[in-house]
Amino acid sequence: MPKVTFTTDDTSVDVRTGENLLRAAMMADVAVTASCGGGGTCGKCRMVVEEGTVEAAPTSKLTAEQVAAGYVLGCKAQVTGDVAVGIPPESRPGAVPARHHAERPHNVTLGAEEHLERLPAFTVTAPVRTLAVEVAPPDLSDNASDATRLAHALRRAHGLEDVTYELDALRALPAALRGGDWNVAVTVDTTEGRAHVIAVRPGADTAPDLAVAVDVGTTSIEVALLDLAEGTTLAQASEYNAQVGRGEDVINRIISAGKRGGLEELQRLAAETIGRLALRLCAEAGADPRHLASYTIAGNTVMTHLLWGIDPANIRTEPYVPAATRFPWVRASVLGLPGGPATLAGATPCPASWLGGDIVAGVVAAGIPWSERLTLFVDIGTNGEIVLGNKDWLVACSCSAGPAFEGGGILHGMRAAAGAIEQVRVDDATLEPTIATIEGAKPVGICGSGLMDAVSELFLAGAIDRGGHFAGDRAGTRLRAGDHGFEYVLASAADSGTGADVVLTEVDVENLIRAKAAIFAGISVLTESVGVETAEIAEVVIAGGFGHYLDLDRVIALGLLPEIELERFVFIGNSSLLGARLAALSGEMRDTARRVAEMMTYLELSANALFMDAYVSAMFLPHTDTSLFPQTEALLRGRSHAERAV
Repeated sequence: MPKVTFTTDDTSVDVRTGENLLRAAMMADVAVTASCGGGGTCGKCRMVVEEGTVEAAPTSKLTAEQVAAGYVLGCKAQVTGDVAVGIPPESRPGAVPARHHAERPHNVTLGAEEHLERLPAFTVTAPVRTLAVEVAPPDLSDNASDATRLAHALRRAHGLEDVTYELDALRALPAALRGGDWNVAVTVDTTEGRAHVIAVRPGADTAPDLAVAVDVGTTSIEVALLDLAEGTTLAQASEYNAQVGRGEDVINRIISAGKRGGLEELQRLAAETIGRLALRLCAEAGADPRHLASYTIAGNTVMTHLLWGIDPANIRTEPYVPAATRFPWVRASVLGLPGGPATLAGATPCPASWLGGDIVAGVVAAGIPWSERLTLFVDIGTNGEIVLGNKDWLVACSCSAGPAFEGGGILHGMRAAAGAIEQVRVDDATLEPTIATIEGAKPVGICGSGLMDAVSELFLAGAIDRGGHFAGDRAGTRLRAGDHGFEYVLASAADSGTGADVVLTEVDVENLIRAKAAIFAGISVLTESVGVETAEIAEVVIAGGFGHYLDLDRVIALGLLPEIELERFVFIGNSSLLGARLAALSGEMRDTARRVAEMMTYLELSANALFMDAYVSAMFLPHTDTSLFPQTEALLRGRSHAERAV
């Protein structure tokens, strides 16, 4: 990884090749002015390249003389190798903060290849695939049935045993064998441990075998199109789960499902979202949707029930019993998903009412079933799911965090899309923000990582107290009285993409504190229940739509995650989709997912006396027990001393 050294601040940070200097400065806690979100329109993030080189896009915001002197716009200068950079005074938002480190490690965010390196080698054996088979023709000395001959050929060529037939496949078999001169393309379903022939056509042309991996989230749905022959991802896309209009969380979805026609509508909405994404990806890849072999779907227990059209009503009420924890493979058309007549759909198993197949998939993707190290797995989302353990044992819980981490319930909250503020730094003295948006577009709202950044920064700057209230004595241009109490202006109307101010309200802060308290309380209950200390955790795996720009210092300062060494944290992104992808490609991984679901011990927090106490204790920044966060407290004390010195 290239290293960016900021000479005026005597600090450095490791970044990915291609990262821009503004992002690098924000990662390193270097104060730089930027109000347009990193799109190059405000021209304020000027830096001077002193050693090394960067790829700088041309800009009208710099004069020819400045360019000749080494000036670049930080948001438009990409890092290609080690580089030393100075920050001129005019690029500073105010006083230089005193809380940066001498050297900041980059978040360990795993890419696709790095992720696979954590897993044991596995064979690509998709659950539904089309195989080219040459069948020995009969004669008078060997006149076994067509079905028997094909079964023998499948065993010899592909090692498949216990061959059975779908009626339609059996009806098509005689003509297909003879029409293809005893060469046929056979679609085989191995999801139940047997080789079930579901389609046969003449000729050895199997066409490209494609599969779809799906993460069905409460707020959003993400889909990947897979090439089963190569074991690669061809395309990937996501959008809001269309069920959102029927309730932001699973409780409201269950209520909606109980209304007349509600279950059928929710099933259709989820299927339409998945289908729309699948068709879009097929079009992008130039693939025929009829060649889709299967959909492998990972979702929480409620989402899986709804997609399969199963009433989830009893999940909501004590004793919280789901209708099923394992779901049958069915024709995709039964669920309303696009594909050919032989396309199947299946779901990863759900261990409990509030612990779903998305977490099972995530634990597999994280490599925990093969690890001897004590690992904490945290999926940050609408429902916060937490797993603790290793290859020998797993204990898990689920806590309702609400939609704040995904932008829900926040005045200007939004999902991670173009224009979403995803990174925030706040000048301690002036409270002026430096923001970066997704794709460098003008800011139109704030997503989960930006929300956590903003609240943590304002807390560390003394503009938010431990209870989550804005400090009225810091009111000014940015912190002001709004219609519903104090609010903080992240982007002014002149700089935003909406023509209106993008603000953070006290209600937004309160919603985030509730969400983070639920997660931390869940972690506390798990560690206390099995008698381990957080210091014993060898690795913390963070899943969800966060990672590259989620600053661990800020997240820990909020009290969302335990305060342990940053080197123990690793981000794996959407682990649910990663696990679904693995299960779509490999029978071994599907078997592992089943084993994981069976070995998980689930703790029901609603019946756990420890949880409410832990939750109430975590409803402060960072926590009522400040001894749990010594580094954060030291940082706050240092900041307070620095302010008094000024």
